[in-house]
Amino acid sequence: MFHARSWSQQTYSDSILKDLTNRQYLQPHQPVGEALAASSAALGFCPRAVETAFAWLNIDPARAVGRLRRTEIIQLARSIHRFWQQALVREPEPASH
Repeated sequence: MFHARSWSQQTYSDSILKDLTNRQYLQPHQPVGEALAASSAALGFCPRAVETAFAWLNIDPARAVGRLRRTEIIQLARSIHRFWQQALVREPEPASH
């Protein structure tokens, strides 16, 4: 049975994917770790999710972003989003009064 991803999950992981793809095209020699640090600053996802995704997918952060295959970039974007959402569920932000 086919299960569609939720709209917010699809658009946010797709935003990470689009940003990383643009960085791969514009700065192919930049290390993927630096590219994702800049992407995290631009989009606001957690840098710890990036570290977890690197370990999970066994990707070297020093590897040039231009050397990643499309499938690796897709997996990386989805993993970052998934680990970030899991961290938010475990550690909800304190309510401001």
